[in-house]
Amino acid sequence: MRSTALLIFAAVVTAGLPPSLAQSRTSSYGGSGQSETAAIHHRRGVEFHLQRRLDEAAREYAQALALEPPRTPGAEDHAAILRFAPRVYTTPDEFFPLRDAAAVVHPAERLIAYHFFWEDDIDFPDDNDPCDHEVVWVQFSGDRQSIERFWTYFHGRILEGGQEALREAASHQMRPRVNVQWGKHGSMPLAWESMAIVGDAGDLERSYYAIGKPITLGEYNRGTWQKLRTEGRRLIDHPMARRLRWPDRFTGEWERFTDFSRSVDLVELIRSRRLTAVSRWNSAVINRQFLPYNFRPKTEWPGDPPERRVP
Repeated sequence: MRSTALLIFAAVVTAGLPPSLAQSRTSSYGGSGQSETAAIHHRRGVEFHLQRRLDEAAREYAQALALEPPRTPGAEDHAAILRFAPRVYTTPDEFFPLRDAAAVVHPAERLIAYHFFWEDDIDFPDDNDPCDHEVVWVQFSGDRQSIERFWTYFHGRILEGGQEALREAASHQMRPRVNVQWGKHGSMPLAWESMAIVGDAGDLERSYYAIGKPITLGEYNRGTWQKLRTEGRRLIDHPMARRLRWPDRFTGEWERFTDFSRSVDLVELIRSRRLTAVSRWNSAVINRQFLPYNFRPKTEWPGDPPERRVP
């Protein structure tokens, strides 16, 4: 589901970044000297990873980290990780728990990536990934006291929280709110309902909304709800999902599907799991230092090219 529409979204996000951040996104994928070498190794690692060639991916990730070693967050970095940790909300009916969480601080920009590893994805019992990997990003101020920008990953797209989301975060000690889709875990900022999104031909719910042109995220989610309520999840008779007693469909009304009222304690997970680092290379750190199980790599930083889906 990596169509031209998704690439346009990525280009729009890059265009709106501050000059230093936009340049860093470019240099990460084609700079010079040691940084370029680490970037090449990491890019190869991601390509192998997406192909499930995990031994080769691990070797490339290790090379990237050998050239640009991650470091343990210092006191200021750790304080920033906790200060800006998003407030995560699911629906009361969410089936999958948040299994792990990680935070990676960018070494050169005022950015933190918060990674969520849900137990699985309702539509993908067959993908050989024992978790559903999602990510959000926070850009903080130079004095590390306030949030400046906020983005969430939503099924290959990057959504930027607007002024309403930033004001709401400021009223909650600089911790932005993230609303999480039932079963599928697409992450959405506050005021998601009116955000523009382009439906894609690769979307499982594509027959329930217009594709190839902008619609609201409210329309997109309503289509997702209708598909999950009527047809149910993908591979509804899959033996693994049956054995694990996954729900076949979402049985509630639309209001229940968008009732993001159940809080998930992200700060406690970050403290207890201790999966934190300072690094440019999210996927490499997660693979080589954080998780003993596989995950699907996702976009590293706002403005980076979206990851490529491999058939």
